[in-house]
Amino acid sequence: MSFQSSRRTFLLRSGQVVAAGGTLELLLAACGGNIATTPGSSTPGTAKIPDTGLMVPGQLQWGADYVDGAPYVFKDPTNPNNLIGFEVEIAAAMAKLMSAAPKMIETDYGKLEPALLANQFDFVMNGWEVTPDRQKTELFSDPYYRYGQQFVVRSDDSRYANLSTSSNVQLKDFEGLKVGTGTGFKAADYLATDAKVITRLYDGNLPMDDVKQKKIDAMLVDVPIAAYYVLGAGPAGKPDTALKPIGKPLYLDNYVVGINKANPHAQELLKEVNQAIAELKKNGALKKIYQEWSMWNDQQAEIGIS
Repeated sequence: MSFQSSRRTFLLRSGQVVAAGGTLELLLAACGGNIATTPGSSTPGTAKIPDTGLMVPGQLQWGADYVDGAPYVFKDPTNPNNLIGFEVEIAAAMAKLMSAAPKMIETDYGKLEPALLANQFDFVMNGWEVTPDRQKTELFSDPYYRYGQQFVVRSDDSRYANLSTSSNVQLKDFEGLKVGTGTGFKAADYLATDAKVITRLYDGNLPMDDVKQKKIDAMLVDVPIAAYYVLGAGPAGKPDTALKPIGKPLYLDNYVVGINKANPHAQELLKEVNQAIAELKKNGALKKIYQEWSMWNDQQAEIGIS
């Protein structure tokens, strides 16, 4: 199985995700189509929210990419006809509050924005962040998860032998080196701020194999991605001992839902999505989902989840 992985996954099997200024372990510990989606054991609550902003009444359609998409959304290894992931469970919980059925629309990550602008689904929820370009065409929900960026290198790379997730590693430490990330990832924007770092972008897959094969020196990805594919955290996760995360997570940011501004029901949908997120924060459903996926940490208090 290839571990060139797409934009999603980072957690410790008995831990939670990290914050900038804290080690990965401490933060982890402290702080489609027509494929059916399977909600987890989380309880979405009893509040009822209107669904008048949805394109199809009674159906919540969300765009994402399930290809190597753990822990966000991916095919259940025990039943490929079902999708699992923490965002699958969030979408199911939101849909239940709206008395709607969730339907994930499989879309290549690099094509999610044009698909959104073509109104192929109600909104994007796929580790989505606010960017200046997206602000021109999208409305954004309140945040539902807070995360950071993580450097990953080969475990046997002697240049990093003395570094761990408690080390102070910065972007400048990779000047003159090749660092990979996914096309459209926020990490690509951060890498672009230092012209001396040689950035390699990957569309569809992340460069796990290229790091291991010494084609590039490192990769920079969201903490959940590193946690799942490198540390093997979360359901169905398997550690990859050929790789290791180094440095404290950098560039704290939030995941949000993206809505097409040109959608005639955009403002209405935004209000309903925010109502759903607020209810899931209040009734404990989001916290329960993050604990299930080994993603819970104290950073979530900054966005109103406790």
